[in-house]
Amino acid sequence: MNSGVCNLTAAEKNPNVTCHFEHKLVSCDFKTGEAEFINNEGKRIKKTVDLIVGNDGAFSGVRKEMMKATLLDYQQQYIPHGYMELTIPPSPKDEYLMETNYLHIWPRNEFMMIALPNLDKSFTCTLFMPFEIFNSIKTEEDLMNFFRDKFPDSIPLMGEETLKQIFMSSKALPMVSIKCSPYHVEDKGLIMGDAAHAMVPFYGQGMNAGFEDCIALDEMLDLYKNDFSKALPAYSETRTVDAHAICDLAMYNYVEMRKSVNSKLFLMRKKLDNLLFTIFPNSWIPLYTMVAFTRTRYHLCIARRKHQDEILTKVLSGGMMVLLGVCALSGLRICNQRGITFQTLTDKAMELWESFPPVNR
Repeated sequence: MNSGVCNLTAAEKNPNVTCHFEHKLVSCDFKTGEAEFINNEGKRIKKTVDLIVGNDGAFSGVRKEMMKATLLDYQQQYIPHGYMELTIPPSPKDEYLMETNYLHIWPRNEFMMIALPNLDKSFTCTLFMPFEIFNSIKTEEDLMNFFRDKFPDSIPLMGEETLKQIFMSSKALPMVSIKCSPYHVEDKGLIMGDAAHAMVPFYGQGMNAGFEDCIALDEMLDLYKNDFSKALPAYSETRTVDAHAICDLAMYNYVEMRKSVNSKLFLMRKKLDNLLFTIFPNSWIPLYTMVAFTRTRYHLCIARRKHQDEILTKVLSGGMMVLLGVCALSGLRICNQRGITFQTLTDKAMELWESFPPVNR
């Protein structure tokens, strides 16, 4: 069953919740708390409330009204990559065709494809890549040549005909990242979720960040005893820094997922992170673990990761110096055994240096 339908059904069980469908927001008055709507019959309806809360998505109508009423900083960034959802169906025996406890990634540096399992034994595959590549695939032959070259192992999983049918009938969709501040207008207006901080999907934190908004607002309402004039500014101040942080993390993670995972140094760092986490679980926590599985605030996750990077850099630099020292001592020992003095090595080095053509040193 659709989760949105389930949520609406659960909400309607509360006596203080009434759902109105096919009502479009026309305007908001954040002085009086009045909101005006127009329904599907063209009738205008006005409602006056204690607090207007916009949970109305990346292209929020409430946010647009707030921008007319206050000095609201706003930043919108489309990335040059789009996405398209494809499908790996269940096997003929109605079983999963891949392991289900993993995020499957096909990283290709400039683009990638991922797959996640569904309850019906299928997988939803999402192809992320530049629009120019999407636009270059004009025929079924183009499509199959592309997949045979870039994702050959996915073709038997999807089925060639299924792949052709879905891809050729679909359109690559854009992805946008939105930052704004503040999230409130006086004590009458508030935006939350994607309306306040839409992000690209590469950290899987969009919905979770919205849930955290609810926790943060609830904490501020408790702290200020439901006084909106104090709780809403406090919420904006504390939540903005974290929302901006997760938007940045989501943008960074796209590079990590499609490109960095192909790097041996990156994979080595991941293994080292996990080893240190195993040894020091309370003091060394990998970035993804902090973000996805703890209540650590997003901006503190970034600060902590930076600190851990500095520690690793110093440790690895120190280890390299020790290694160079050992190599130098070993070299001197060999030279002594062969009767070569340090002065001889120095003279040879100077002769070699002087043999190079003159340059601006």
